[in-house]
Amino acid sequence: MASRVDIVVIFLCFILVCNNLVEANGGLSTQEVLEFKKQFINIKKFAIKSIQIGDGDIYDCIDFYKQPGFNHPFWKNTTFEMKQKLFVEGMRNKDLGFKGVGCPYGTVPIRRVNEDDLIRATILSKIHPSNIDDEPGHHYAILRTKAYPERKLDGIESYISLLNPTGIIGSQYRAFQLTISNGLDSIKTGFTVNPLLFKDNKTRLFTHVTIGGRTQCFNQDCPGYVQVSSEIPLGWTFLNTDGKNYSEKLRISKEMSGEPNSTKFLWTLYITEQNSIIGFWPPTLFEKLSEFGNQANWGGEVYSPLDQPSPPMGTGILPQTWSWNTDYSALSWWIACAYENTKFNFVSPIDTELYASDPQTYNVVDAGYEDDVWKRLILYDGPGGIKGT
Repeated sequence: MASRVDIVVIFLCFILVCNNLVEANGGLSTQEVLEFKKQFINIKKFAIKSIQIGDGDIYDCIDFYKQPGFNHPFWKNTTFEMKQKLFVEGMRNKDLGFKGVGCPYGTVPIRRVNEDDLIRATILSKIHPSNIDDEPGHHYAILRTKAYPERKLDGIESYISLLNPTGIIGSQYRAFQLTISNGLDSIKTGFTVNPLLFKDNKTRLFTHVTIGGRTQCFNQDCPGYVQVSSEIPLGWTFLNTDGKNYSEKLRISKEMSGEPNSTKFLWTLYITEQNSIIGFWPPTLFEKLSEFGNQANWGGEVYSPLDQPSPPMGTGILPQTWSWNTDYSALSWWIACAYENTKFNFVSPIDTELYASDPQTYNVVDAGYEDDVWKRLILYDGPGGIKGT
């Protein structure tokens, strides 16, 4: 008789097939996707140590070289020397997160999920937008670069607000984020309150990946993603914001593989001013994003089912072009891109435009290059209350 794990994973894969998502699973066959899901459900069996954080999260400390992401075909053809370089990179960062009470040396923290968690993530991926211009229930206030096919982006970065808003319930969510994309491929990261994904109302570090507009996945539940930091896992809860408009710096950029004479790179997620590496995605996971990005955006987004009033984006105070204050709105600052011709130096983005899907309820203000402290600054916020659109 099939186990509960097998039944749940088969159900998940059935959902994927029914939505034509298995066509592009980052180079994985349907069977490999099934095995990947099973390994995540059973991750505690491979744990060297398990740690409970706060009032519920459990992180399992997994041998760096045995984490599920390494089952992706890209990594199977990768030299041990390259994997060892990634290992050394991750083990040197000890500035945030578990602060010395976490995983043993040589292991990385992976947030434990169960069958219901994976089902909820699959449901969320079905309502998560792949096109921001026409998605019922989704509301945006962002700064974005204009999409030029010939433009090549090697990375994006900014500081992002860490606020703990109230009033987000059920399948609603709120995110302050930055995104790099090319065509129907994208990598998004930022800070979110998402009860459906995390079963609480805490502000958490998250990533969301879209492949070819079909496959969508969150955090470490993405085939091919490799956790590098032993201190800062995806899904990490940021505590002690004390209601202040506190910010963290995030960056997504290319990192060359380090192999001699290699042109290979990895899409890399960094956090903090020290640019600590959290993890990598292999470029072969994607279609057009396998070489470079050509569009980016920064700002806020919220989602609410159509039968519920949409929640506040941040503080709930609508920023106005003629009157704004960094103490009272969600914001992103130090906004920058690395273009192909800037050789991995980050500069203020060019050819940008503001997009507010519902400007009377959620607005975004581009303050431009404010000074050498803030550099490029945007504010985005609003009270919410939209229902039925």
